[in-house]
Formats: sequence, structure tokens, C-alpha cells
Amino acid sequence: MNSIWNKNVESFTKRFPQLSQIYKQIIEQITLLDKQKKSLQDFEPFTNMFNFWNFSLAKNGAVISTQNNLTLHSSYNPQREAFNSVNNANIKEKQTTVFLGIGLGYQVVEWASLYQNKKLIIIEPEPLYFFASLVFLDWTNVFKIPNLIIAIECPTENILPLLENQNQINIANNGINNSFFFNSKAFTQHAQNYFDVINTIIQRNKSKNEINAATYQKFAKRWIKNSQKNFYKQSELQTICNFQNKASPNLPFCIVAAGPSLEQALPYLQEIKKRAIIVCVETALFAFLKENIQPDFIILSDPQYWAYKHIASLAAPQSILITEISVYPAVFRFNCKKIMLCSSLFPIGQFVQQHTHEFGNLGAGGSVASSAWNFALFCGAKQIFTLGLDLSFPKNQTHIKGSSAEQSFHTTSTKTKSVENHTSNILFSANTKKALNYKNEQVITDSRMEMFAWWFESKIAANNQTKTYSLCSQSMKIPGIEFYSLDDFLQKPEIQNLKNDFLNTTHKNLISKKQLELIKIEFETKINQSLQICKSIIKICEENLSCKNENLVLEQIQTLQNKMISLQINELINLCEPSQKKLNLELEKLQICDYNITIAKKMIFYSNLYDNIKLFIN
Repeated sequence: MNSIWNKNVESFTKRFPQLSQIYKQIIEQITLLDKQKKSLQDFEPFTNMFNFWNFSLAKNGAVISTQNNLTLHSSYNPQREAFNSVNNANIKEKQTTVFLGIGLGYQVVEWASLYQNKKLIIIEPEPLYFFASLVFLDWTNVFKIPNLIIAIECPTENILPLLENQNQINIANNGINNSFFFNSKAFTQHAQNYFDVINTIIQRNKSKNEINAATYQKFAKRWIKNSQKNFYKQSELQTICNFQNKASPNLPFCIVAAGPSLEQALPYLQEIKKRAIIVCVETALFAFLKENIQPDFIILSDPQYWAYKHIASLAAPQSILITEISVYPAVFRFNCKKIMLCSSLFPIGQFVQQHTHEFGNLGAGGSVASSAWNFALFCGAKQIFTLGLDLSFPKNQTHIKGSSAEQSFHTTSTKTKSVENHTSNILFSANTKKALNYKNEQVITDSRMEMFAWWFESKIAANNQTKTYSLCSQSMKIPGIEFYSLDDFLQKPEIQNLKNDFLNTTHKNLISKKQLELIKIEFETKINQSLQICKSIIKICEENLSCKNENLVLEQIQTLQNKMISLQINELINLCEPSQKKLNLELEKLQICDYNITIAKKMIFYSNLYDNIKLFIN
């Protein structure tokens, strides 16, 4: 008898040789049982090994199963049910489909028969559940998919990079936002806690991506204008790349944010500075200078004008300012020891870095404190301490007294808009919640702060060789960050020689002005080419809005999309993508009675993309 199992295992082993070695023992056990089968639908030999399922036959003779009284597939025709569930517009418009559990695999097999050119990710924490699905169904088409990832026993902290690392750029939201998640309770019940964590990760990142897209849409013109004005700073200034992994294992870093709890640590800042590299966010600089102390580094990565206001009129001639080219231009006039560039989060800077070297990526965690933590990690720190990273409102305060943020409240306050109005607006504008601090006392936080806290939690879990501690017991407790007594920290030895060795690291500029000129010409050429492609796609969509057979139209669009991909301006496209909310609103305004919704969405998308890309033309 021609065994489906043998056929599947052969294909699996060829496609994933390392996985097949890891699960060699399970494969051998199933192979022995498979030899006892009397027919393709005979499930009797597997009832003990796969005792988590109760097998039976559907009305059409196909094998089905139940678990905890939940039927995994249709008891009449599981193939037809599976086909109907994957043959829908939501899956068609996404580049990636992610299966959270697969049952016996009917949906996966039917999906593979329809979408060979899309990306498929299968997530299954229990190996036996995955290999059981290879016993009864032919997975030939699944293993032929070019973009196929099978994540068996993948730790939850590795799921996000797996979902976001989309090597093939798609002209629609990338990563999680361009993925359809097939999430059936019947398929996830066996590891519900595991899948609950993954669903939380997915929802948090969808929210983060939507916030990022909305923020970009709101401030795009300002950030592009800043990048254009600051363009040649990329050849004039040094970058942080030479600091990468240069920190001694015995050199602690201390990240200082402007939370209210920082006030208690102010008298000890000078002693802390003797024992660690101080990395200060720009909002805390005023408090430092008020104590006549200058941090080793200042991080300013927010391109908005108000971020510059935090350092305007200040001076720190002993400090190094780390920033990026999209910041408000006056930042580059700040009086400090040196200004150094990190990688930009925005298209013009990213395009330059594609053609040179990365300037030193400090990532995007939603707050400047996350950039400061990333900088410490980038330098190779094995111990990172935090001050003022409250992510909550101790004693209903939003910032340390005397911080630049609080000072700005005073300077802009009026009789009808007092400082208390500013504070209450911040306190109650983002779903106020309760959390615990390191004393296990309740503190007030909100959904924004929770998002930042989750970012730290996930980054720390993914980089467990670096330990992070809080020196402030009033700060919100973040999983992965332990409390460390300030008294104990002050018992650490002074390390001025180690600090000097690190701070005196030599640097060089990565790019000349001539190189920069050539890159600028190439960038402008590709911008114009991408605009022409957008116009061509919009025209095709307009001419075929009422088309009944969309396949031919989508093929034409895909050809043009591939041309845009070949321009290699992926980061530009990603940041110019309109949010899903905006697309849905515009779709509702179309006022067309009989139109193809898939083509209509493409037309709206590329119309928005065209408008956004056009911003890059001077």
C-alpha cells in the first residue's frame, strides 16, 4: 500500500532536514505504526500514540477526530468545509496566513492548493499534534510552498520576530498587519495558555503598528522636511556603530528617564555616574543639569519640535548627544561634547543606510527610554539599571518635578488651562488602569504605559544574557526587570578607568559628501519610478472596478508590484502605507453599487500610497 505518511515524511525530511533529525524518534515510532494500517483510513494503530484525539470517520469516509467533545472538522465532508473556510477574501488580500494549531490538517492542505505564492506559517507547540496530521492527508502541496515556516515547540518570545521578519516585501502592511490568523478554538485547546500568550502578542503588535501608521500619517510632512534639511549631516557626523559591543562585561549602564521616582535619586546621581555609564533621555536632562551633573550620553530620537524644546537653551559640553537625521534641525545646534548619529526610522535615512552601513539601530519601542535601553544593549552591556522608568504615575505625578516636560506645562499654562489640566489630561487620556510597583503597592498606569512596559518585557526576554534592574521601588513592576536597592548599587566599586576606555573609543565617518550626493540622485529617481508604478496600478483598477473575474487583473497588478519591489525601497513603502482604518473608511465612501472589493481596495491603497510617496519630492 502506498503510504501517505511515508510520502509526507519524505517531503518533510527533504524540506526540513534539521527538524527531521530533532524529531527522528517520533518519526520512527509513527513509521512502525503506519506499517500496521490496513487501509488509508485505518486509524486503529494510532489510537494509543495519539490518545489525545478520538478518531472516527466522516460521512464521506474521511478520518476526523474530536478532543474534549470539540469536533476538529466537519463530520460530513471535512474537505469541503476546509476549502470554504480558506477560500475567502480576507485570506486572499493578505500575503501571509498563520495557522495557530492545525487539527488534522484539512485547512492547511486546502490552503496550499489555492495559495502557492503566499507565505504560510504553522505554529504548533506539541510535536505529536503536528506529526499526527501527516498520517492521513497528502501534504505534497504544502511542502512545495516556497515561503513555508513550520514552528514546532517555538518559545513564545521568538514568535514575534518570526511573524514580523517578512523577507519578501508586499505592497500592503507588512508582518502581522499583512497576515491572516487562522485561529480555531478546537485547534488550540490542547495548549491554550501558549496560544493565549501568542494572541496577546499579536493584538499588542497590531495596536502598535496601527499607532505607528497613524503617527506617521500625522507627522509625515514634518519628518520628511526635517530629513531633507538634515540630509548632509550624514557625511558630517560620526555614528554610534563603533560603540557596538565595546563595553566591558564589568561596565554597567544606567538608563535615566524622567519619571517622578527619579526625584529620590537626584542626590546620588554623581555617585551613580562614578559606577556606570549614564544614558539620559532628553526629558530628564534639565533635572541633571539642575544638580550640576552631565550625563555621559543623551538620547533624543523623536522628530517632533516638542522633543527639541526639552533641550533648547540647555548645554551639556561633557555629554554626547545621540540622535538621528529626522529630528528637528535645531537639535544639531545643541552645545555638547559631540553629536553622533544612530540609524533613522524614516525613509530618507534608511535609504542612505541601505547603501552604506547601518549607523547603529536603536529600534522603535514607542518611547525614548526604549532607545536608551537599546543603546546599552547595542554597546554590549551585561547589566542595565534604570532610574525614573516608572511607566506609571506615582502620587499622580506624570514627570519628575523640575523636568523639562513639567517646565513646559508651566510656560504654556493659562488661567483656563492650568498645569493641573495638563496633568489630568495625561492621566486620564489613555484608559487609566491599576498596576503594582516593586513594593507590591498599587500605582496608576494606562494603556500607553502598558504598551511600553510590554516592549521592555519582550525585549528583555529575547536578550536574557543581559540583566535589567530597577533602582526605583516606586516604578511599575515589569516582568524581567528586578528591583535592585540603590544602597546596594552605591556599594559597587568606582570604574572611571573602564568608563574612560569605553568613552574614548575612536570613531570615523561612514560616508563622504560625494557618495551622499550620488545616493540622493538614486533616491529621487526611484521615487519618480515608484510614483509611475502607482499611477499605472490605479489606472488598471479604475478600468476594472466592476470586473467579475479578478485573477487576470490581480496578475497585472502583481507584475507591477514586483517592479516596485525591484526598486529596493522597502522601508519607504512600509512607512508610507495607509492604515487599515483609513482604507476601510475610504472604501465606505466609494459609492459604487457593483464593484469588485479586492480591486477597489487595491485602488484605494495605491492612491494613498501615491499621495504619501509624493511627499518626498522637493
